[in-house]
This record gives sequence, structure tokens and C-alpha cells, in this order.
Amino acid sequence: MHNVLIVDDHPFFLHGFSQYVQGSGNFAITTALSVEEAIQKIDDNRPDLAMLDVTMNGGGGLRILRHIRRFYPTVPSMFLTVHVDPEQTIEAMRLGISGIALKDADPEIIIGAMETVLSGGKWFDTNVTEPALRFSIDKPSRTLRSNDLLTKREAEIVELVCQGLRNRDIASRCDLAEGTVKIHLNSIFRKLGVTSRSELIVQQGGMKAAQTQAVVADTEH
Repeated sequence: MHNVLIVDDHPFFLHGFSQYVQGSGNFAITTALSVEEAIQKIDDNRPDLAMLDVTMNGGGGLRILRHIRRFYPTVPSMFLTVHVDPEQTIEAMRLGISGIALKDADPEIIIGAMETVLSGGKWFDTNVTEPALRFSIDKPSRTLRSNDLLTKREAEIVELVCQGLRNRDIASRCDLAEGTVKIHLNSIFRKLGVTSRSELIVQQGGMKAAQTQAVVADTEH
């Protein structure tokens, strides 16, 4: 039985969704209607998973996420929201969010996403990641250009991460110890200004798409 905190400032949705999730038999649900109530309940009884709405008064889900990352970094968090803009998505990934689901998704899909996150995985709705990817293309940041700082080995590891390989598989492919791969990843994250594999993958996808657009533009002239 997993203890899940669901935070939303719309009582009707909060009650209905909480009842549905609890009815699945795998979750014990605690709810909060505000940012302040959520932070208090996290401090009082650390949950196994925090599900947060982005657009609430008092800083919304991002404020709660920052609190969790600061004081309870091992607690996974998800956004469950109607809408999240690309900048918020990128910021959430930078803060290490484990998943983002939309409220209009099939409830069973959301429960599947919760189970994925609780098992240590990541789950992001493509309707959220694709706008974030386009945003990273249209408004590239300084960190996106810092790929020039990567060593050949680090660039190779980035490519393998983007292919979905885990650390042990990368170690086997590169003939390295798994601990050495972790050291390389720490260096990569620092150089590229990211904090998670998910954010790295979104960033690299944006760069590749931008490069493709540049090539297309050159061939058209």
C-alpha cells in the first residue's frame, strides 16, 4: 500500500479523483487543498508520492516541488494538471520531477503513470513534453550551447542516455565501471545545467531538432 498525497485547489476534482484512486486498492490517499496545507502534511507525514496541481495560489505545484526537493529529495513527485506551460515543464524537470500527467487523460493511464513513478521510473505525457521541446528550440538557453564543453566520452554517454540505456548498460557498452558512468553523468549534468536524465533527453532532443531545421533552411537557399 502506497501513501499518496494529492494536492488540488478544486474540491470536486480532488474528492472524485481521490475516491477513484483509493478504490483501486493499491493506494492510501491524503489530500490537501492549498500549498500551505500540502507542505504541512508533507512535513508531518512524508508520502511515498506527491501529486501536485501546477496552477494554485501561493506558488502552486512548483513551490511544493521546491520544498520537497530541498527537504525530502527521495520523495518522487508528479504534476497532475489541466495545463502546464513549457517554461514550467522545463523548470519542473530541472527540479527533478518524476512525471507530468494531464487531468483529461484516462484515469487508468494516470494510475499507470503513478505506478511507474512509484517503481522508480519516469512518466511524461507527450502533450506536455512536445511543447517544452519546441520552446527549447525557439528559445535556446546558454546551457544548450555548452555541449562544446563535453569530452568525447561524455558525448558518447549522452547519446546512450538518449537511447534509453541505464547506467549498467552504458557501462557494458563503453567498457567502464558503473561507478565511472555515474561520475561522467554528474559532470555532464553540471556542464549542461540539467539535473535529471529526463531533462537531459528533452534538452538534447531540442538541440537535434534545431540542428535539423538549420540544415533544412540551408538546403532551401
